[in-house]
Amino acid sequence: MASSSFQRFAAFAILGLAVLLTLYPVAWMLSASFKTSQEIFTTPLLSVGAAGLSNYTSAFAERPFFLYLLNSVLASAVSVVLTVLLSALGAYSFAKFRYRLAPVFWIVVLISVMIPLEAIVIPLFLQVHAFGWTNTYAGLILPTAFNVVGIFIFRQTMISIPDAYIEAARIDGAGELRILFSIIMPMILPTIVVVSVLTFNLTWNSYLWPLIVTSDDTLRTLPLGMAAFQAGFNTQYGQVMAVSVFGALPTAIFFLSLQRYFVEGAIATGVK
Repeated sequence: MASSSFQRFAAFAILGLAVLLTLYPVAWMLSASFKTSQEIFTTPLLSVGAAGLSNYTSAFAERPFFLYLLNSVLASAVSVVLTVLLSALGAYSFAKFRYRLAPVFWIVVLISVMIPLEAIVIPLFLQVHAFGWTNTYAGLILPTAFNVVGIFIFRQTMISIPDAYIEAARIDGAGELRILFSIIMPMILPTIVVVSVLTFNLTWNSYLWPLIVTSDDTLRTLPLGMAAFQAGFNTQYGQVMAVSVFGALPTAIFFLSLQRYFVEGAIATGVK
């Protein structure tokens, strides 16, 4: 009994330490956003700085961060929709259909998961340039909107759905798309949330591809705008932290609003 209590205490202590280590940078960033550059390194973490909201107003006066935010939201939202739709279609094929080349196609999907964007960025840019998509929203969003990891996650969940549901729907005259979107997709809502959150976070933090495909300031996403803002010899750290807080809020809100489904989907996908 004593051993069990000690193990429980040790587990909570380790988890508590992990939470503190995770939240400390966030607390430091939030605190620094209200301080001057000198106060950041000389005052306690939770102290109130003299800068107040001036870091926010000054930063937004120098750069169109609201425009950068809209570009990031648009790119992330379209990427989420396309990834969920295309991944669901591909996963449904791999999970519920049997055809000769299915194992070969599945191996290709698994191999493509291991290929980073940096390895294909040059041919990808040449292709986008040939389409005339440089400095356009199409070039910014479409080439990286599809994530093959979504196929893997959806397939692992769809395999566990009994085929009897699908056969019953086919007997009733439902087509494959109707079966997928009216029967299967509502049953795997937590998995949809997992793929959506992962895709949103990946697109939101994307830096390399937007940097390569866009040169117009009106098409910059928030990471590019933040990098351009802090470039130079006289970095105002308080303003940089203010912009960082602004950029972190959408992802935090998006995750927290879907947290319950995300945890359920992550656990279910891992178990299956």
